[in-house]
Amino acid sequence: MLKVTRTLKLKFLALNQAKAELFEATTLEYTCLANELLQLSKEERRKLTTAKVSTTLKSALANQVIRLVKGKAGAKTKQYELLPPEINCQNWSIFKSGCTYSVCFPTLKGVKRVPITVHSKHWQILLDKLLKLEESKNWQQTPKQRVERGTLKLFQKKGKWYALISLTEEVPEVKEITRVGVDRGLNQLATAVPKQGFGKFFSGRESKHRWRLFQTRRKSLQKARKYRAVKKLEQKESRWMKAVNHTVSRRIVDLADRLEADLVLEDLRGCRQTMKQTKKSRADNAESRHCWAYYDLELKLEYKQALNGRRLHLRPPHYSSKTSSVNGIIGERKGHWFKCKSRAILNSDFNAGRNLAIWDYRSTPVDFQKALVVMASANLQEEVFGSPRGSSTPALAEELRYNSMNTVSGRVIQLELFDCTKYGARQENPRS
Repeated sequence: MLKVTRTLKLKFLALNQAKAELFEATTLEYTCLANELLQLSKEERRKLTTAKVSTTLKSALANQVIRLVKGKAGAKTKQYELLPPEINCQNWSIFKSGCTYSVCFPTLKGVKRVPITVHSKHWQILLDKLLKLEESKNWQQTPKQRVERGTLKLFQKKGKWYALISLTEEVPEVKEITRVGVDRGLNQLATAVPKQGFGKFFSGRESKHRWRLFQTRRKSLQKARKYRAVKKLEQKESRWMKAVNHTVSRRIVDLADRLEADLVLEDLRGCRQTMKQTKKSRADNAESRHCWAYYDLELKLEYKQALNGRRLHLRPPHYSSKTSSVNGIIGERKGHWFKCKSRAILNSDFNAGRNLAIWDYRSTPVDFQKALVVMASANLQEEVFGSPRGSSTPALAEELRYNSMNTVSGRVIQLELFDCTKYGARQENPRS
C-alpha cells in the first residue's frame, strides 16, 4: 500500500467580519505564545505543560504551540513574524449539510463551526470518504477508501481566510510491466522514453522565452527601485512555472499509466553546485541552472504516480547522457545529438531517457567479494566479459571498482558491466 498525503486549500464560505477578526486575534495570540516560549532554554521547553503556560488560548491550541517549540522547527527558529494556528487531527471535525461542508475547530473564544467552499470534485470525494468514516466508526473501509485526517491550519492571504486540511489516503500498489525513463533539461523540459517505441518530448522553447521576458522586466523594475513590484513579478513567475510543471507531469503520468509503467529519473540533488556552467549562461535565466525547477517537477511526478499506485525511482546521473542506449558504450554528445561508435545517431535527450528506462535491466547490485569468489570458482580469473585479457584477480577487482558507478549513500551501487545481447548491440557469433 502506498500512502499519499495531500493538503486541501479550502476557502471559508461567506465569512463575516466578526469571525475574520476572531481568526486574526487567534493568530496573533498563537504567534505571541510561540515567541514567548522560544525565549526559554531548550531544557525548560522540554518540561513545559499547559499548566505552566499562561495564555488565553484553548488547551488544544496551547498544546500544539508547545509541541512546535519542543520539536526541530522550534530548535532552528529564534522568532516568528506570523505563525498560522495549527490544530491536530483530534481537535477538528468536518460536517456536511445538504451540499455545504463545514469545519469545526477551537479558537480564542471557544469552538466554532464555519462553512467552507469545495469546488473540486476530487476534494468532495475525499471529504465524503472522511465523513463516512466519522459517522460510523465500525464501518470497514476497502483499500481504495482509506482516508486519515491530518492537521488543520488557519491561513490568510490577501485578506481572505482559508482552511488548509491535510489528508492521507492509502492507495493499493499496482505491479509494473515496464519502465519509462524521464530526462529533465532546459532545452527539453522533459523527455519521457519507454524501453521500446517512441518517446514524448516537452519543448522548453516557450519557457526559455518567458524566462528572458521575466528577467528583462525584473531588471527594469530593480533599476526603478520598485521592489514590491519585483516581488510580485517573482511570485507570478513561480506560479507560472508550477502550472507548466503540473501540465508536463500530468501528461507523463498519463503515458506511464497507459503503458503500466513506473518512472525512472536521474537523482539531480546538488547539480547546481556540481555541474559546470559559464558566466554567460549563468547570467542568462533561460540557460542558468539556478532558474531550473527540476525538483518541483520531480515532486509532482512522484505524488501523481503514487495516486495511481505506481512508484518513481531515482538513479545516479553519471554517464546517462554519454552512454549509448543501443550498445551501452560511451559515445560522443554534441548539442542535441548523440553519436554512437556503432555509427548510430540519436537525439541526446531521447538517448538519456532510454538509458534510464533500461537502467535496471543492464546494471545489477554489486558485492565485490562475492563476485570474485564466483569468478574464481568458475575459472574466470583471466577472461571475464568486460575485463582485459590476461588480468589477474586483483586487477579484476580494480576493473570492477572502475566500472561501477558511485551512487548516493544508502542506494545500490550499479555495475556497468552488462550483457548487451538483449538489445542487439553485441553479437558473439556474427553471421558469416
